[in-house]
Order: sequence, then C-alpha cells, then structure tokens
Amino acid sequence: MKKMKYLSLIMAVMCVCSLGFTSCGDNDDVVPPPSIVIEEANIEGDELCVEADIKAEGRTQSILITITNAQGSTTKVSYPITASKFLGVLNIEGFHVHVPIGGMNVVVGDLMKLTVTDANGNSTTAQKAITEEEDDEENSIHD
Repeated sequence: MKKMKYLSLIMAVMCVCSLGFTSCGDNDDVVPPPSIVIEEANIEGDELCVEADIKAEGRTQSILITITNAQGSTTKVSYPITASKFLGVLNIEGFHVHVPIGGMNVVVGDLMKLTVTDANGNSTTAQKAITEEEDDEENSIHD
C-alpha cells in the first residue's frame, strides 16, 4: 500500500512538471494586419465596380465596403461582403465586386472605403475616390 502512495505521488509530480514545460510556449509570432491595394472604384450605371488586392495572413473574417461623401462625414452606402469565396482566406488577388448604388445619391468624387478584418481582430481600411467608368473608346486608336 505504501508503494502505491509513493508511486501515485511521483506520477502526480511528473504530470505537474510536464504541464509546466508544455504550457510555456513561445507565442511571439505576431500576425500583421491585412493589407489592401484598391485598383478601381468606378461607377458603372447603378453599380459601383470595386477591384482590389487583399492580403490577410490572419485569414479574412469580414469585408465591408462603405461609401461616404467626399469629406467622409456622411455614409451613403454600407455593403458587407458575404460571399464565402472571400471569407476565411489568406489572399484575394483580383477581389472584384459590384455594389448596388441605385437611388443612393452616389456621385463621382465620393469616397469608397474598403475595410478588412482578419480572424485575429486586426483591421485595415483603405479608401479611394470614386471615378466614372472608363470609356473603352478613349483607349482605342482612331484613324
């Protein structure tokens, strides 16, 4: 019976020591916040065409597009992105969405803000002034 008590005590001490060594991991790996490069924010009829490249080492958790007046003081549109192909991923090269803006009084010169939050809670916002749709005829060569 005495052997069992000592054996149990030794096992308990070993468990406590092993927990002490394994619980002190090195968690110094800091994941940087997402980065955003907005390529386009053009009005195309009743939609805003948005193109960007997004990198989120902590995986994207949410993406929100907000359109404000040129001063940024009045929000005209708030559009959350819900497509699963954009959420939970590391990088989105060629992020391309069309935001409905019909009847929202969005005009050239307003600001489009793209906010990306990763799974670690890091958030980044990039903004771009809204422009008109590019005319393909302007880029063609005339005889």
